[in-house]
Amino acid sequence: MKRIFQLAFVSVILLILKINYSSAQQNEIITDSIYSDVLNEYRSVKVILPADYKSETTKKYEVIYLTDGEWVVNLFPFIYKFAQDEQYVPPVIIVALPNTYLKKVNQRDRDFLPVNVPSPAISGGADKFISFLKDELRPYIDKNYRTNGNNSLYGHSYGGLFVMYALLTEPQLFDTYYSTDPSMWWNNDFVIKLASEKLGEIKSQKVLWIAGIESTYKGMGIGRMDSVLKLKAPGNLKWKIATFPNEKHNSVRLKAMYDGIKYAYQGFTDGPISFHPMGAILLKDKPAPVFLLNSIPELRYELDGSEPDLSSPKAESRIILNGPADLVLRTFSTTGKYNQTARASYVLGEVYLSLPKPKKITSGGFKYTIYEGVWDKIPDFKKLKAIQTGITDSMFSLKNLPLKKNFALVAEGYVEIAEDGYYLWAIGSNDGSRLYINNTLLIDNDGIHNSENLKSFMIPMQKGFYPLKLEYFQTDESHNLQLIYLTPGAGEPTPVPLKYRYHRN
Repeated sequence: MKRIFQLAFVSVILLILKINYSSAQQNEIITDSIYSDVLNEYRSVKVILPADYKSETTKKYEVIYLTDGEWVVNLFPFIYKFAQDEQYVPPVIIVALPNTYLKKVNQRDRDFLPVNVPSPAISGGADKFISFLKDELRPYIDKNYRTNGNNSLYGHSYGGLFVMYALLTEPQLFDTYYSTDPSMWWNNDFVIKLASEKLGEIKSQKVLWIAGIESTYKGMGIGRMDSVLKLKAPGNLKWKIATFPNEKHNSVRLKAMYDGIKYAYQGFTDGPISFHPMGAILLKDKPAPVFLLNSIPELRYELDGSEPDLSSPKAESRIILNGPADLVLRTFSTTGKYNQTARASYVLGEVYLSLPKPKKITSGGFKYTIYEGVWDKIPDFKKLKAIQTGITDSMFSLKNLPLKKNFALVAEGYVEIAEDGYYLWAIGSNDGSRLYINNTLLIDNDGIHNSENLKSFMIPMQKGFYPLKLEYFQTDESHNLQLIYLTPGAGEPTPVPLKYRYHRN
C-alpha cells in the first residue's frame, strides 16, 4: 500500500524545485520537407520536438530556426537540451534547415549572401531565402506544429552574416537573432554599412547576439559592427557582442551557442520566484532572514512596497529584515518576456505564547484521522465520518491505508518547542493543506495543485508546548504532503523530531 505522505529530511530547496525528468526523456526528431515556389526546389528540414511535446498536448512552443542544418542538427539541440536541463531556458521546437547541394555544390553562398559578386558567382539570393522563410517555411511549421508565434534565427559565418541581414531587412520576422563568428567583412563591409542605415528602423523589441573569436575580431568585421551598434542601435534592440579566446572559427560555436541562448533567455525561471518565509510576524529590534532560492542574475527587491527597477538592490541568497516590510521581488529578463513579480508582507507582532506541558499526552507522533470523499478544497471535518485513525510514525507516514485517492485527513496533537526564537514553518502538498498552530491558521495551502506548491510563514515562539493541526485532502493517487520547520540557528529545515510530537492518550 502506498504511503499517503512523509516528512523527509530535505531542505526547502529540494521541496520547491521541480524534479527534472527531461534528462531521461528523448527529443523526437522528425524528418520533413517542403517544396519552395520561391526557390523552385524541395527543402528538407529536421524538426526536433521538445521532450514534453507529446505529453503536454495543449502546450505551444517557441521555434528556433537553424541555418546550415546539416552541420548543427546535432550540436545545437545538444547544447540547448543541456541548458534546459539546468533550467536556464524553456523547451522549444528546433527546426534545422540543411543546405541545398546542386551537382555536389553547396548552395549556402547563394542563399546567405545579399548581393551578387563575381566570387562566389552564385551569390545574391539572400532576399529570396528570406522570402522562403517568411512566406513558406514559417507558415508551414506554424500550421503543422504547436508554435506560439515567437521565433529565433541562428547562423554561423556566412550564415551569421545572413542573420544580421535578415534583422536589418525583415526585423519583424524573428524575435531573436544569433550570429556566431559572422563574416561581416564580406563585400567591403556591405552589411555593416547597411546596419548604419537600417538599425533605426527597428521598431519592436528584438534580441541580437553576436559572438566571435579574439584573434579575428577585427578581421571578421565584428569590431566595426560593434561600433555601429553602439552609435545606431535603438533602445528596443537588446544586443551583445562576445569574443572567446583560444577558439577557432568553427570551435567557437559551442561556447557561443550556449552563452547566446543563456543571454536571450536571461531571467527565465522554471516556476515562480522562490523565497521563504512568504510572510512573518516580527518582533521589534529582532532581525529576521528571508531566504532566496532562485539563481537569477537580475533579481531585484524593495522593502517599502514599491516596484523594483534595475537600480534596486540585488536579491542574493538572503535578505535581512530589520523591521516590518512590504517585500517586492522582481526578475528582469533580456526581452522582458519572463519578468516576474512576487510580494510578501512582514508585520510587527507579539510572541506566540506557549502552554505548560498538557496532561495525558504522549510523545512519539500526532494522531491522524482519515475520511473518504471527493472535494476540490479542504472539507468541513465536523460533518464527516472517520474511516480510520492512528498515530504517525517517525517518518510521519501512514500505512495500511484503505484508500489511494479521494480522501482527506487531519493530523493533530502538540508540538514541543525547545528554545525561544523565530521558527519558519512550511508545507508542500498535492492537493490542498492547512497548518494551524495555537488554534490559529498559520499557512493556507488549500485547493487542487501539485506538490511543488510550497508555502511558508515565520513566527516568534517561546519554549513550551503548542497545539498543532494539519489538514489535507487528495483527489488522485499522486498524494504527497510535507511539513518542515527551521529552528533558530539551524542551517536547514527538518521535520519536527519524533520526541517533540505529542498526541493525547
